[in-house]
Amino acid sequence: MLVRESVISETAKESPLLMASTLKPQSGGVGRVMMAGVMLTSLVDAFSILVIYLLVSSSNSGEMLYISKDMVLPDARQTTVLERTTIVKVEDDKYFIEEKEVPAKSLVTTLLDIRETLEKSGDKTKESLTIQADKRSKYSLLNAVILASSHAGFSDIKFAVLAN
Repeated sequence: MLVRESVISETAKESPLLMASTLKPQSGGVGRVMMAGVMLTSLVDAFSILVIYLLVSSSNSGEMLYISKDMVLPDARQTTVLERTTIVKVEDDKYFIEEKEVPAKSLVTTLLDIRETLEKSGDKTKESLTIQADKRSKYSLLNAVILASSHAGFSDIKFAVLAN
């Protein structure tokens, strides 16, 4: 008497994956490996689009302030987008104008020279000045910068802050 195998076992014997098995090839020949190739082109395209999007969205203002790791900028509720202006940095009781250290006595003359240079170049930001200082800075240091900038003719004085 012949025992008929179930339908599942018959279809399993005819399965292309079982026929190509390397352990027990059913095809009678040498077993070959069937592998599905992963198309990396579409993945590379997707990742490159993602990287471009992240680069464009992260540099929306175009300007960056270089803040030392010890400096903590003050928080503010009302802020505007940072524009390129002359930057005066107050750090460790020293004054820096455009990353160049300036003694406190020559702060007015240096700002006057910068203002004259900006007027000659026809720059529209000639009346703007950005002060970058730690929120723990002394009032006397900040007041010296404000007085010197007003003597030099800078009418628009802004502080670098962190937006809430």
